[in-house]
Amino acid sequence: MTDAPFISIQSVTKSFGSKTALTDVSLDIARGHITGLLGPNGAGKTTLFRLLMGILQPTSGSLSIDGLDCFEHRVEVKRLVGFLPDEPVFYSYLSGREVLQLSAGMHGLDADSTLDQLTPLIERMGLTESLDSYADDYSRGMKKKLGLLLAILHAPPLIILDEPTNGLDVESTRLFFDLMRELADDGTTIIFSTHLMDQVERLCRDIAIIDSGQIITAGALTDICAPGQLEETFVELTSSH
Repeated sequence: MTDAPFISIQSVTKSFGSKTALTDVSLDIARGHITGLLGPNGAGKTTLFRLLMGILQPTSGSLSIDGLDCFEHRVEVKRLVGFLPDEPVFYSYLSGREVLQLSAGMHGLDADSTLDQLTPLIERMGLTESLDSYADDYSRGMKKKLGLLLAILHAPPLIILDEPTNGLDVESTRLFFDLMRELADDGTTIIFSTHLMDQVERLCRDIAIIDSGQIITAGALTDICAPGQLEETFVELTSSH
């Protein structure tokens, strides 16, 4: 017996006026897997993320998370998803602590107890001393760490990460890898986009390659390319598509 996919994307097309961003995209993702979404700039990755989060409605086709239609049940779906954008932006007048407290309140959580639960992770990320400084003044790497805290503070079963290690140093990138593996081991499903193929090979169980709005291959990483050959496979597939 096989479990139903946690994420199901079926024959999705998304157009903006005369421009078609996605064409007949289908993809299933299993619960607890880490999946890398790879593609050139403009391939449709961000559009797909926005559809999954219920921000956009597909022109045709359907997307569901844990059986919930991503657009029809978008309020419920937002509770299931944590999102880290490539460039997190924060209110200029709020400290890191206040940003976390505000987000906890918006999720219906007690701000103080949520912050207490996050304290060990805040310490691991090296943000303790900066927590009462304005978040808008953080370095890019610190903003990424705060953004990751915001993505996971409500313990969502799905985390979507857009270029998550941009701006992170080697030590912080290693911490990111450790956290992603820990979350996946606990059953969290993770999708992240990146242009860094070595990170995908180190972290991902599955991959999907998208180009010109179409999925050109998807499945287990070991079925798609030989070890250490992802970059060559990616270039070959996207250049011939």
